[in-house]
Amino acid sequence: MPIFIAIPTYDRVDTFRKKTYTKIIQKYKLEKYCTLFIQSDKDANDYKELAPELKQVRSPKGYLNTLNFISKYYPKNAKVVKMDDDLTGIFKLTGDKLTKVNNAYDLFNKTFAIMVNTGASLGGFYPIPNAGFMKDRKAITTDLRFIVGSLYCFINRNIKLKIDGKSDFEFTIENYIRDGKVIRLNNYTMRYDYSDNTEKSGRDTQIFQNKYDKYISKVITHKDGSTSFLLKKNV
Repeated sequence: MPIFIAIPTYDRVDTFRKKTYTKIIQKYKLEKYCTLFIQSDKDANDYKELAPELKQVRSPKGYLNTLNFISKYYPKNAKVVKMDDDLTGIFKLTGDKLTKVNNAYDLFNKTFAIMVNTGASLGGFYPIPNAGFMKDRKAITTDLRFIVGSLYCFINRNIKLKIDGKSDFEFTIENYIRDGKVIRLNNYTMRYDYSDNTEKSGRDTQIFQNKYDKYISKVITHKDGSTSFLLKKNV
């Protein structure tokens, strides 16, 4: 079965051009695998003008709705790479330094192979591009560890997400609940534009805690008021 690359994006054609399109899709020649999930006629025209070779699919409005639409769009058990529109690099830990991955498609294939061999539906990479943090980690883990939403691989199980501001944490835990494991390749990472809707994130933090408390080790509040979670590795 082929690998599909799904890219949700809304009114960010300039960001997409400067980042994911030129630095990932064109660099690694991924055009034929990619589908843009867009939400407006304006975006249909703007993205088509920029990247006429990329397939477009109209999705419902809103990021969470688009994620759920992507799960419905692809067949069950399809191998899908979800990629945000603001990636600027995919890296491998080499010694004590980060070097750019030579072949992104090979990395995705490798991740899916590990997932299939271990019975996992979700696989991802170390969430922070910091060699110092990464070098002492086990190369591949299968316990409950956060899979950042900017770039991950999933075997489509039609999991429906409900918590908008914490969708990546929710997707991590729901796949863990289903399979008893998630795969993380801790020797690989990506650089992306981390930004958080603090109001939405704060509102959804309590909802997330109420639903997934048994999987949360610690709630972390950042300087900008946004929140994240340290998950319990073995639940």
